[in-house]
Amino acid sequence: RRLLALDHDDWDGLADRVNPASVTLDELHDPKRLWSLGSDNPAELQAEITRLRAELGSYRTALSRPFPVAMLHWPASELTELLAAYPTLATEYPSHEAHLSHLESSLRDLAATGTPNLGIVTATVPSYEAFAASEQSSPSNTDLLPQYATTLAARGRATPWPPARNAPCWCGSTKPYRNCHGAG
Repeated sequence: RRLLALDHDDWDGLADRVNPASVTLDELHDPKRLWSLGSDNPAELQAEITRLRAELGSYRTALSRPFPVAMLHWPASELTELLAAYPTLATEYPSHEAHLSHLESSLRDLAATGTPNLGIVTATVPSYEAFAASEQSSPSNTDLLPQYATTLAARGRATPWPPARNAPCWCGSTKPYRNCHGAG
């Protein structure tokens, strides 16, 4: 009757009383609810529910994996853009070379203390600005930088550190890691 847009009657009342489910029949058969899933065909709805359960399962699996302790890497062009837009961050990033050097030494220090699962996440200015907006903060707030790195790592965007000796360096140069930042 609900799907036919008819009023609730005595039979509907009886059905509500004998329904053992915690969800009322009116709610279960709400046309808006059916529409929100995209179909009123039970086979299609079941397929959509199965797909959503599988998607939820993959998210749970991803969240159960430990994500890296991630350090934020700004490529040269992104760092230039960042500092042009937010000059107060120049105290955090005096130069691109200093940034790369600090990143590698911080990772080595963490590794020396036994910190497992280290990684590097590459930042972009638009992504960082969107993150700052989502946190209702200014991108010039230095407290956001580690939070942004952790968020990128949690989303699976981290590259494990250290790279293999003959793998390309994490900094984006074409040199093998052992001949670039891994040489120290």
